[in-house]
Amino acid sequence: MKALIMYVLFVVLGGVLAAALSYYVETAVSSAVGLMVFLGLFFSNFVIAWILVILVMDGSLRNATGRAEQAALEANSRRAH
Repeated sequence: MKALIMYVLFVVLGGVLAAALSYYVETAVSSAVGLMVFLGLFFSNFVIAWILVILVMDGSLRNATGRAEQAALEANSRRAH
């Protein structure tokens, strides 16, 4: 539950930053470039937010997919049978 809350907070914060940066680009360059900047930042925001959640929760990206825990569970279940 903690990870989900942090993910939502990071996504909201990233969305606000994407909107602010794209607004600045829109006023400085053009509305088309501002839209491209916003869309790029908006969609990459979801991936970046998830990576940040993993870093905050785990401290590193060594086991981001959970393969170590899965292998340990499978090994323990084989030993139990």
